[in-house]
Amino acid sequence: MEVTMNKKRILIISAAVVAAVGIFLLLYFLFFRKTEHEGLNQRKFVAEQRKEKNKLEEIASTIDFDFVRFDKEVQHLDTNHLQEAIRLLGKKYHGIFVDSTAWHYPEAIYQYRNFLRDPYFKELFQYVNRKFGDMSDVHEEIKNALTYYKYYFPEAQVPKFYTVVGGIDPESSTKLVEGHEINGQMTLILHLDWYLGKDNKFYGALPQYIRYQCDKKFLAIDCFRNVLIWEQLPNKEPITLLDNMVMAGKVLYFTEMLFPERSSEDVFAYKTEEVEWAEQHHGDVWNYLIENDLVYSKDAAVAQHLVGISPETKPFKGSPGRMGAFIGWKIVGSFMENNPDVSLQDMMKMTDSKELLKKSGYKPQNQK
Repeated sequence: MEVTMNKKRILIISAAVVAAVGIFLLLYFLFFRKTEHEGLNQRKFVAEQRKEKNKLEEIASTIDFDFVRFDKEVQHLDTNHLQEAIRLLGKKYHGIFVDSTAWHYPEAIYQYRNFLRDPYFKELFQYVNRKFGDMSDVHEEIKNALTYYKYYFPEAQVPKFYTVVGGIDPESSTKLVEGHEINGQMTLILHLDWYLGKDNKFYGALPQYIRYQCDKKFLAIDCFRNVLIWEQLPNKEPITLLDNMVMAGKVLYFTEMLFPERSSEDVFAYKTEEVEWAEQHHGDVWNYLIENDLVYSKDAAVAQHLVGISPETKPFKGSPGRMGAFIGWKIVGSFMENNPDVSLQDMMKMTDSKELLKKSGYKPQNQK
């Protein structure tokens, strides 16, 4: 009898252990594993969830590009035969960086010689060479993003990529990556000297919130967030604050869809504490806009204040800049979640921001 009772106890204990393990695994998959694709970048891995992995691999196999290292060619010009070197450079890059007739003019040759001898640029090139001597990691990340880009926008063109070093001019800090159409080809010009790391000596005169973005980890993202996004947005000038917020939100949403492995901090160019503040207080900012009749304001200064690059969104002490863009991202994200039949491409084409807001159902928890 006692043996039988012991066996029963063992069976009961074993069953309890199995049940406990089962409950733990269930909770793990429901909550812990689930969060891998949630949080601020909750629309990660959409393509994989649609079982389109094979399609992505097929697209990736067709993408072929490389960086044209104009920066390296310039710094290695033969100063002993500079006129001929400039002639060859102009022949290769005429219409992009160099006038093909420049080699005819002594003043142009003089300027090139001074440029190559300038201690400022010689040191700047050294930093760039150390940071970007090998760009295979950047190449891989851009190729992955281009794969998603072509997946969501099949007609999109794979651009050409050129790298340059032009010097740190604070007035051009918004042009870390430039986009131009050259000979019918979308062309991206990457200013490598703007991505040396926020603590680099060359950025000493820049404000902290600008320096933070001068990091190699933002280079691939900037190619899409700053340039290629405009290939997919309607050619319509935003009028109201809401127009500007939704457009900025589209930029962020587009970027996170193309970089599913990157954190929201990187997509927003926010620090962790800034993301946390934005998540906690975006409802307060939205309430402020409503209470002050600013949502449909046509004042360009208001839009610049809420959406433009800045260290803080006033009057909210401790806030990050661009809270209008963050709220725009929230609105766009809510719209896509509540309208699953709308594709990314179709959402990008929408021009009625008021309609998008209405259909988004955006209502932060702390909205009054």
